Amino acid sequence: MIVHIWRMRARKKRVDEYEKFGRQVTLPSLKKIDGCLEAHFIKIFQARKPEYLWLVFWRDHQALEKARTNPLWRDQIKRFEAGNFYKSIPVELVCEALDSFIVEPAKPNPVAKPAKAPKAAPAGKSKPKIAAPSKAAASEDMAPTEGE
Repeated sequence: MIVHIWRMRARKKRVDEYEKFGRQVTLPSLKKIDGCLEAHFIKIFQARKPEYLWLVFWRDHQALEKARTNPLWRDQIKRFEAGNFYKSIPVELVCEALDSFIVEPAKPNPVAKPAKAPKAAPAGKSKPKIAAPSKAAASEDMAPTEGE
């Protein structure tokens, strides 16, 4: 698997437009390109100036190279450049993923319904119920004791 990483510093005045562009143009375009397995659009919190990462996972290096010639990719790049979103030229890295893991989110436990309260008998009409002894208790009562 290949990981294509872009790191970009955005213009402060264009942050909202850039985030909208990433969500509405870039992600949907990447989703349609054969060989693209997943993509993450990430805002870096520690940066003093608006900075972003793109992590795009490709099936293999050939899929990434083929994507670069795809009209969807080229159109998205032209629109990105025309948007004048970046303050400096993005840093681009192509890396090979050597190993990974994915944690599947736990399924939420169903919310238990509260137990129904027993119905109260009308006042003055209830008779106390006497529990019948269990068979085990009855047999113990009838068992002979020592000395009998």
